[in-house]
Amino acid sequence: MVIVDTSVWIDFFQNFDSVYQEKLEGLIKDNNRAVICGAILQEVLQGIKDNKSYEITKQRLSRLPFIDTNKETYLSASFLYRTLRRKGITMPPVDTTIAALAIQKQMPLFTGDNHFRTITRHSELKLY
Repeated sequence: MVIVDTSVWIDFFQNFDSVYQEKLEGLIKDNNRAVICGAILQEVLQGIKDNKSYEITKQRLSRLPFIDTNKETYLSASFLYRTLRRKGITMPPVDTTIAALAIQKQMPLFTGDNHFRTITRHSELKLY
């Protein structure tokens, strides 16, 4: 199972020749191994302007395995955020929450967002 981040989904849906196309299709076709969480679902859907595309995308993403956050996720995310801040690194809180969830669930994160590359240097986060 691999958590697929917002950056990958946006590029996948907007560009038919996406650099992520082959890998993401492989994850989906390989026993639906592409996983999504609430923050990623929200980020992808909130950026869609027209209702038809919103409904189609919501339907497609709703078929994916879904993992929930819990209190431990948020405690870990706050610790990660504070650890990074002490090193002079400021990250969007949603990114530290997604990273904490990936670490908690021991799943790699498939992303194109450089924030997560920084987080991997200071945590147990693994990238796909």
